[in-house]
Amino acid sequence: MTLVLESTAHPPGERAELVQEVIARSGVRRRVEMKAPAESVDVRAEAWQLGSAGVLRTVGTALTLTRTARDVRRDAPELVGIALARSGCTYSAHGTDQRLGRDGVVLVDFTSPYAFSHAGSRMSSIVAHISHADLGLGVDVVRAAVPRLADSELLPLVRAHLVHMSGAIDELAASPVVAADLGAATADLTRALVASVARHREREVLGETLRARVVAHVRAHLGDRDLTPARVASAHHVSLRTLYTVWGDREETLAAWILRERLERVRRELTFLPSDVTIFAVARRWGFVDAGHFGRRFRSAYGLTPSEWVRRSRPATAGA
Repeated sequence: MTLVLESTAHPPGERAELVQEVIARSGVRRRVEMKAPAESVDVRAEAWQLGSAGVLRTVGTALTLTRTARDVRRDAPELVGIALARSGCTYSAHGTDQRLGRDGVVLVDFTSPYAFSHAGSRMSSIVAHISHADLGLGVDVVRAAVPRLADSELLPLVRAHLVHMSGAIDELAASPVVAADLGAATADLTRALVASVARHREREVLGETLRARVVAHVRAHLGDRDLTPARVASAHHVSLRTLYTVWGDREETLAAWILRERLERVRRELTFLPSDVTIFAVARRWGFVDAGHFGRRFRSAYGLTPSEWVRRSRPATAGA
């Protein structure tokens, strides 16, 4: 965890300006209005990196963030935010105004103007920032979804995920492996949520929704030794041909991607391998059944044998 801001550590007269400065340094231009006198501002912000996703949790004096058309012209980060406002909020974007109660979920499109205001005088919120590349959906699809999240049957699932992440992120992010998986899961859920309510380009969106479900399913079952494209297709009640068609515009086959995901899980765990755990015990946990095959695949992917990776990852002992 990185402490981004602790306003109470500064003199009261400097706190509001400090909040403005921190937000200005965030890389996204926004105007800030505090819902309290400057001398009583109390804001704490903490950040985590979950794989490629950045997460920010903020508590304290409520505020209003406004991003204008001029701000958008001056910077356009290729990011989407999925945010949870614990005390409720008002969110205006793409011609609609949303008033959300406790644990309201909003999709923040940084390529367009918006206004976000916490309800009441105190706030508690968490937002995950996900790149468009990781989301895998076009800007138009994201924009179409912004005012329609309430129509999705996936919204309660995403809300529950964000609520749990907000309360347990310190523990969850303590392990680099778990943190990366949590970031990937957040991106997968956001992708599925967006695709489920973006109603234009229906055929494309249905394909994107199925692909998002497949990605989530595979990552949840990587340890299953019989995880194959045929089993994945059966689990989602589609033909193998349909599954290959949906997956067809990716750079690698589904089977190759499953293998790469398994190897990456093993690699992460080997980076922090306890001395009483064998390398192949980790590999077996992620679905590998043959030590020779695993070793060859690992070396082909990372340029080192698994044992060489472990030795390189361990800190040198004193005096060595």
